[in-house]
Amino acid sequence: MLSKKNIEKFFLKNGYYDFGNILEKSKCTKLKNIIDENRPCNKSIFFKTKKDFKKSGRLKNYSPGEKEFNAIFNLNLNLKFIENSKNFQKAVESIVGQNYTIKKKSIIRSVPKKLHPQWVLDVTENVGRPNVNPYIKKEYQDVQYFQNIDFHQDMTRGKKFVTFYIYLDEVKKKDSPLNILQGSYKFGATHYPHYLRPSSESDYWYYSDLKKNHMKTKEVSIFGNIGKVFCFHGLILHGTKLNLSVKPRISLRYLISPDEKKIKSPFMKSFKFINGKIVENKKLKNGIYFQRLDRSADGNFLKTGSSIL
Repeated sequence: MLSKKNIEKFFLKNGYYDFGNILEKSKCTKLKNIIDENRPCNKSIFFKTKKDFKKSGRLKNYSPGEKEFNAIFNLNLNLKFIENSKNFQKAVESIVGQNYTIKKKSIIRSVPKKLHPQWVLDVTENVGRPNVNPYIKKEYQDVQYFQNIDFHQDMTRGKKFVTFYIYLDEVKKKDSPLNILQGSYKFGATHYPHYLRPSSESDYWYYSDLKKNHMKTKEVSIFGNIGKVFCFHGLILHGTKLNLSVKPRISLRYLISPDEKKIKSPFMKSFKFINGKIVENKKLKNGIYFQRLDRSADGNFLKTGSSIL
């Protein structure tokens, strides 16, 4: 692991940091197997038809909560080997400082395209952020399922946090690794769909906050083995491409809040580099917050297309 000084310099410039494989592989694999056994991922977890979904499904309150309706707590999963790990604690402290709070933790499953029923693929086609939990039976919704997800921000309601990600699988290009746009947090909160244009130069994008500020940002894919830990700023643009593998990738996502009195932590220092608001509280006439322009008042996802597939 690099020095705290080098971690801080990299994080402030780019908005993320890859700590590498710092967790015990065997324990991560054991946890993965428990999740697979209790929350299998196959076509049977989906509603069989669109008609079945309309009859029994819902478009609100379909994703894991902080503790309620969350498989980590429903299955009594023991995550002490992560949270009490000196490697993990040092990694977190190097970004947010001491006395941090784990705001939320959840299981993320990247579902291969071939495991989606055709009717779900039809419904989510051209949806930028196809959260597929609504189309999955209620008993399995305490895990967060994605097909792919367009570039977006996690921190949209003003509460400050860093997202820490843990791979419980080996993740290669076809396994839908997380993709990050370097330094994009510096424009603060911008609405989704974000104003992005691909560069003629491979892996680069042009990003605008629509307030006369533009940047050229590099897209970085985070590959890795079992036990990899990395983090990214709550305002960084990130997303995943379609999972073209045969396996449903399993990851853990931790949302970690700093002690805001510790203003010298890299995360708290990062707000000096932000040219814009960290939250847009404006509510639109349809009742949807300004950050999400891809939702209708009844919860349906709108067809907006996607920058990343």
